Amino acid sequence: MLQEIRMKFNSNINLPQKSVFGFEILSSLQSSISCYFLLVIGRFLNPLFGFEQIQIITGSLFNIVLNISIIILTINLIIKRKQLPKIQFIFLNSLLFIYLPIAFYFIFNYAKILMFVWF
Repeated sequence: MLQEIRMKFNSNINLPQKSVFGFEILSSLQSSISCYFLLVIGRFLNPLFGFEQIQIITGSLFNIVLNISIIILTINLIIKRKQLPKIQFIFLNSLLFIYLPIAFYFIFNYAKILMFVWF
């Protein structure tokens, strides 16, 4: 009876190893590097968008896609976390975990700006 109560949770979920388009899914290290690369590219490109209506719409769409991509890559690196040692994983990704709520805020904020300008 005691063994029935202490059932172990089976966490072996078979995740696909290929994406929808047939490419391999990135490893934890590759996802981390891609996230940092997207953050740097986004920070350099954001000041280049202008102040006209079409430029504001384009900048908002760019920032929404950028932050959704960062969230997806962060989720992927969390799923693949066993590929790196624990200390290295935490050291490499601590800034990304801090940025995660900020990315959600940016998505909400730019969606609000997009709706305000578009309508």
